[in-house]
Amino acid sequence: MRNVAFLTKEYGMSYFEIMELPYAVFLSYLKWARIFQLEQTEEGRDALYKEKAIDQTEPDLARFRQIKGYQAKAME
Repeated sequence: MRNVAFLTKEYGMSYFEIMELPYAVFLSYLKWARIFQLEQTEEGRDALYKEKAIDQTEPDLARFRQIKGYQAKAME
């Protein structure tokens, strides 16, 4: 119920409008409302940045290339 009340406040939708949403849409609204709320503060932006870094699965090759002495080697 807390999430429904949160979305009611954030999006100005009625309880009945929220309850009629498909579950995937409800979760998407909830996710983005939380992200927008976190982006409002410096601490929230830091938390989002850390979360992105934790979930990253591919290396940031551009960042490696900025390191002095880094040389890319071709795979044979």
